[in-house]
Amino acid sequence: MRFGPAGYPDEARGKLERVFAILSEIGLDALEYAAVRGLRLGEERAREIGSLSERHDIAMSVHGAYYISLASRKPEIRERSKERLVKALTFAPLMRVRRVVFHPGGYGGLDKREAFRVIRNALREVWQQADGRRCGALLAPEVAGKVNAFGSVDEILMLCTEVEGCIPTIDWAHLYARSQGALRRKQDFVRVIDMFERELGDLFVDNMHFHVSGITYTKAGERAHRPLGESWGPDILPLLEVIRERGYSPTIISETPTPVRGALYAKFLLQELEEAQR
Repeated sequence: MRFGPAGYPDEARGKLERVFAILSEIGLDALEYAAVRGLRLGEERAREIGSLSERHDIAMSVHGAYYISLASRKPEIRERSKERLVKALTFAPLMRVRRVVFHPGGYGGLDKREAFRVIRNALREVWQQADGRRCGALLAPEVAGKVNAFGSVDEILMLCTEVEGCIPTIDWAHLYARSQGALRRKQDFVRVIDMFERELGDLFVDNMHFHVSGITYTKAGERAHRPLGESWGPDILPLLEVIRERGYSPTIISETPTPVRGALYAKFLLQELEEAQR
């Protein structure tokens, strides 16, 4: 199991070597590179990231641009969205990235079935154009936090069953908000995990990628990410209990407002569970 933040530690002050040194020093071993405004780096910088991540044994993922919209009403936005994912996949070997996390976007005014078809076909094109099998990375569409957004558990699961190279990113905070706080007990987490494991088997189990955070929500779903371990949910302790009991080894990425602190908190909870069982 690996733990890490979404984005660089603030303390690194933009110094790339310090990013990986800090994570290594404090006992974190994963990093989700935040390309939320696009992957704006050249090959030399990408190779430097890959070299440093290998030296410090940091598992790398990348979060694609927030403005990806594969079912947009505008054809040019659809094309640019696919291009951004192709670039992320082709840069993955340079950065030692194993998962390209992204939000597929909205429904673009289409009904849900048609939007799914358009998004599915777009991802098939992305995988083919990038020659995905040679990239060493998987496409990892994320469960969305808005009630009426594309990205329900069922939609993400269907994408992953119908598109080669797709695995889910389960954002537990988003799912908590989307379900209006229904994600509370251990069995709630088990139900979701079992759905993916039943349909995807080892592809899912061997590549588990989870996002964790506290969250506030409205009737529309996600409102704002919050720290872990405070009054808002979800409580991730039942999730960690399931992970430990079943012997899973996911990568857990903190998306809290202070993501390094959130990653350390999640790791601390796991250590507390392990000590309690000794």
